[in-house]
Amino acid sequence: MRPSQVLGAFAMAGGVSGAAVNKRTCFFPEPERRICYSEPGGTPQNLDLREVNFVAQYLRAYEQQQLSQGGSPFWKMPLPEADNCGEWQVTSKGRTWVMAKLVGDEQAGVLFSDIANTIDGLNLADPSKALLNCSTAGGQMATIVDDTNPYYQTQLFDGFTNKGIIIKLVKSPS
Repeated sequence: MRPSQVLGAFAMAGGVSGAAVNKRTCFFPEPERRICYSEPGGTPQNLDLREVNFVAQYLRAYEQQQLSQGGSPFWKMPLPEADNCGEWQVTSKGRTWVMAKLVGDEQAGVLFSDIANTIDGLNLADPSKALLNCSTAGGQMATIVDDTNPYYQTQLFDGFTNKGIIIKLVKSPS
């Protein structure tokens, strides 16, 4: 499945309202801090950094495309679909996958550009905090959210929090 198909399917699912009730909350310890998979106990992923850069650029372009077509600029993980520690594929390029995991008891959403910045740090005050600094090993961390972005104050975001989405950069299984 192409990244645009994956994103399209989940973006449509992301339109679910906040009326659902969460029955299985994920509190599995997933720290917000950046964890590079080269750290002790981790499994380096041997990612292609060109693919990592591509997915970040793609996510920014996808957000702009959504906005120009009247769609949502948000990656949403609504409840109950995203409960029980499930991990969803956001997009991919080659063998590089961007995964998202909802941790906590509230449905969450983040801008596609916030996921991109979490990956490559392009628009961050301190780009060294991004997952790209894990290099080819890959890693995970809480989404770095631009709380000042006015889209978080729109009706498109009603019923969601921008906290609790962990982004992971991994290599696809064979």
